[in-house]
Amino acid sequence: MSSELRNNIAIIGVGTIGTYILRALVATKKANIIVLTRAITAHPQHHIFHFHSHEQSHSPPPRRTLPPDLASVPLIEADYTNVPALTAIFQEHHIDIVVSTLPQVALHLQYPLADAAKASGTVKLFIPSEWGSPTEGAGHRGEDNNFGVKDSFMPHIRALGLPYTRFFTGFFMGRLKWVTGLDTNHVVNIIGKGETPFSTTNEEDIGGFVAHVLTTLPPTSPLLKNQCLRMEGDRVTIRDLARIFNQPIEFIPEGDEVPAKTPEEAAFKTFLQIEVESGMASTGWDRLNERERGDAGSANRLWEGHVWKKVEDCV
Repeated sequence: MSSELRNNIAIIGVGTIGTYILRALVATKKANIIVLTRAITAHPQHHIFHFHSHEQSHSPPPRRTLPPDLASVPLIEADYTNVPALTAIFQEHHIDIVVSTLPQVALHLQYPLADAAKASGTVKLFIPSEWGSPTEGAGHRGEDNNFGVKDSFMPHIRALGLPYTRFFTGFFMGRLKWVTGLDTNHVVNIIGKGETPFSTTNEEDIGGFVAHVLTTLPPTSPLLKNQCLRMEGDRVTIRDLARIFNQPIEFIPEGDEVPAKTPEEAAFKTFLQIEVESGMASTGWDRLNERERGDAGSANRLWEGHVWKKVEDCV
C-alpha cells in the first residue's frame, strides 16, 4: 500500500495568485483539489477592488471559468456567507486544507469560511489570504489599512482552535513596474531615497513553494501549524529596479504621489513605496516592534534545492 501523502485541498478564489497556486498543485499530481468561487450576483452598482491584481470592475463579473489547462479541476460556486453550505462542501470533499486567496475587499468572508472549516471536522489547516508583506502585529497596533485587516482575522481563527499557516511573500515580481509607476510615465518613480531593501518573490515561485510544502508535509506538521512562512525570491531597492529595468529615475516631491492611471492607484502605489522606504516591505519585518527580524526568506529552506528567480531573470 502506498504511503504517499495526498491531501484534499480547497482553494478559495482563482485570481492572480490563486491561479499560480492551483497550477503548481495540479503539476505535483499529489493533491485532490477543488476551487470555490463566489456565486454571481446581479448588482449593477457592484464595485470590486482586487488588491492583488490592482484591477477594478464596476459591473458584475462574468461567470468564472478556469484556464484550459486547469479545466479538469472541479469549480464550485458557493455562497461564502452560508456556513452550513460551506461546511457541507468541505465534508463532501473531505477537505484537509483550505487555501484562501481572497482579495482585499472580500477578506471579511474569511470569517464564515473559517467557521465552516472548523465545523466540517475534516479541515486540519487554514491558510488565510496574506500573499504580501508581513502583517503580524498590525491588528494589535490598530493599523487602519490592509495589513490591519488581515492581521485582525487572526484572533478569530485562534479562538476557533483552527490551525493556520501564513505565507509572507513580499511584493509580486510581476507588479514591480506597476509599483514604481513605470507603466504610467516610463520612468522609475521613487518616494524618498529608494535605497531601502525590500522583499520580492516571483509569482510562479510562490505557487510552487505553496504546492511543495502542502504536498510534502502533512497539514499537522509543526513546520506548518500556526506558523508564518517568510519567503524571499530577491532582495532589492527601488534604485536597483531602475538599473535592472534600464530606465531613468524620477524622485517624487514630498507630498506628491506616484503617477498612476487613477487617484486610487496613485494612493496605493504611494502607500506601498512608503512601506518600502520605511523598511516594512521586507519579509523579515516585525510590525509590532518596528524592527527588522533578520529572517527574511527563512522559509525558503523548506524547498531544498530550488533556485529562486531573481528580478533580473524576469525582465
